[in-house]
Amino acid sequence: MKRLGLVLALGLAACAADEGGGGGGGGGGGGGGDSTLTIDNDSTYTLIEINLSPTTSISWGPDLLGADILEPGDVLEVSGITCNTYDIRVLDEDNDECILDQVDLCLDNAVWRIDNAELAFCAF
Repeated sequence: MKRLGLVLALGLAACAADEGGGGGGGGGGGGGGDSTLTIDNDSTYTLIEINLSPTTSISWGPDLLGADILEPGDVLEVSGITCNTYDIRVLDEDNDECILDQVDLCLDNAVWRIDNAELAFCAF
């Protein structure tokens, strides 16, 4: 149950490559700043909780939505994400859980579009 799908991981990595400016040299990119993650709910599901957790942590971070929800068509922008590799957890209105493993958020900006096809990997 701990998979949102390789498609998302590749999509997020592609966004990072596209928006990261290509600026040469491998890996860590020294760009030491904080990242912004935009989550676009392009699905028909209402998302009630979204959490990030460094892959080295055994517990989830706080709910990024707080008291809000992410309705179909809504967008959430989270800024100030410290450069790290994270697992991302999403819960829908029925408490169905979907987790995307090992997302590198050491970039300037990334857009994560959640749609029904991607959520199907988690049997939403």
